[in-house]
Amino acid sequence: MAKNKLLRWSRIYVDGYNLSGDSRTISALDMTEGDVDVSGWSEIVRHHLRDYNMAVGILGYQAILNDTTATGAFTVLKTPVSCDVAFLIGSGAAPVAGDQAYLMKAEQLMDNASFDSKLGVFQADFKPLTAWAYKPMGVVLSPETSVADTTEGASVNNGAGTTNGWIMQMHITATSSGDYAFKIEQSANNVDWTDLSAGTFTVDGSAIASETVAAATGTVAQYIRLNSAKTSGACTPVCVFSRN
Repeated sequence: MAKNKLLRWSRIYVDGYNLSGDSRTISALDMTEGDVDVSGWSEIVRHHLRDYNMAVGILGYQAILNDTTATGAFTVLKTPVSCDVAFLIGSGAAPVAGDQAYLMKAEQLMDNASFDSKLGVFQADFKPLTAWAYKPMGVVLSPETSVADTTEGASVNNGAGTTNGWIMQMHITATSSGDYAFKIEQSANNVDWTDLSAGTFTVDGSAIASETVAAATGTVAQYIRLNSAKTSGACTPVCVFSRN
């Protein structure tokens, strides 16, 4: 069994910015459901059912109070707002396609500053927007890698197809006159590829930006990948994907 999931190899992106260099720790990537006690008073063992209400969120995130213009964690997060958040989990190295990811369209709920061993830090929680109904745990389709040509990303095997919808997220962390069309492709056999229905991003690589796209219903084949079609320039995309 692999025992190589260390925080050292994790990456966090918020609204197109890689905040990993300022990040110190998190408490939890929450994805839990409550329970309902369905026991009668005469039963020796208590019995429970899932309540089908899932708690989701990145909890106890702590970062250095870096106020570097535009890119520092404090600069990006100093005003709590709704944001695109992706947490990528590497396997003994920086994240690659197929590694685990946690993503959501979130509300940043706080920005509490303090000093930890004399170092200025702040802590925040990220929880999903109202009426959010998507599972946050998914996979990396594209790690933070510059593209300068039309590129087919690595194929990721999800084990089987599903029909319950999906959520995908894109972060553009750098650009050099980039102009690209980004979409998700799917395949049942890892040979014949078609476009995922509604699986196209509107961000085009021309600026640091992010986008979350979700479908409450819809089929996703066993294999998926990111297609980056170039018109001009270069850019650095990060793409993550989760199926319900």
